[in-house]
Amino acid sequence: MLKNWKDIGIALALAILTWYLITGREKVETWVDMSVEMSNAPEGLIIRKGLISKIEVRVRGPKGLVRSLDRRKWTYSLDVSKLKVGENLVDIDRERIPLSMAYEVVEVKPSRLILSVDRLAKKELPVVAEWRGALPKDYRLLEVKAVPEQVEVRGAERQVRPMTQVRVLLQNDFEEPLSTWSDDVPIKLAEGLEATPGQVKMTLRFGPEVKTAWVKVPVLLSTTLGTSAQTPVKHVRVQVEAPVALMREAEAGRDITGLNALVKVPGGLKPGRHALKYEMVVPDGTRVVTAKDESVVVIVHK
Repeated sequence: MLKNWKDIGIALALAILTWYLITGREKVETWVDMSVEMSNAPEGLIIRKGLISKIEVRVRGPKGLVRSLDRRKWTYSLDVSKLKVGENLVDIDRERIPLSMAYEVVEVKPSRLILSVDRLAKKELPVVAEWRGALPKDYRLLEVKAVPEQVEVRGAERQVRPMTQVRVLLQNDFEEPLSTWSDDVPIKLAEGLEATPGQVKMTLRFGPEVKTAWVKVPVLLSTTLGTSAQTPVKHVRVQVEAPVALMREAEAGRDITGLNALVKVPGGLKPGRHALKYEMVVPDGTRVVTAKDESVVVIVHK
């Protein structure tokens, strides 16, 4: 019985050896992807166009070995030490393909690269922030600010040299009234350019939509204890800049809420007619542009 097991073992070993010899001698081909990484990059230069992320290598070799190629990640080291400013023709060197002599490199795609090279440039540029979007009714954008106000841009000289500013655009709708909004916004540049820092803090300041117009303002008297006075002037005409919502009150023939001309009547005035100046009391967001008259007639009684 033991003898039979030995014979079976020998037969199995011979079968495995025969299979290996047959398949090992059989030549097959396959395509292998290899990522591309640069080596010996010259200082002060940058590749603008033509650099690819991978090459395809057509390989011939023993069937048993070729099957194992796909299980590994392959990298081709592209020597760029001789690059110069302008167009550079760089061949894919088969000697640098990281395969053993058991394999034959049949074909490489692409077999050469055309690299556009330029000098590396840096430039400090101002940041111009812009916002686009919708706001609630009667609201407007008052100010857009970016921090930092300048960033460093790096890239090819022919791209960096003509640049005079960096634009940052925010597109966002605001459904509710608000006074300020702030957040980090990334800087988006043309391909091949990068900014330091890569984002800025953008702050937006909002306020009511305003309108300037001449309106009638009610006159109010403020008297001291023991003084009795009145004025025949019920309204004065004043040019104001006020939120549109308040201006609608004036357009409808009503007095603007919180807006009046206040006359402070001092004590001790003799009975009779006096021309007294008034002070404007204005609600938030409103300012007086022009006043037609600066004083009104006040009649002080005995």
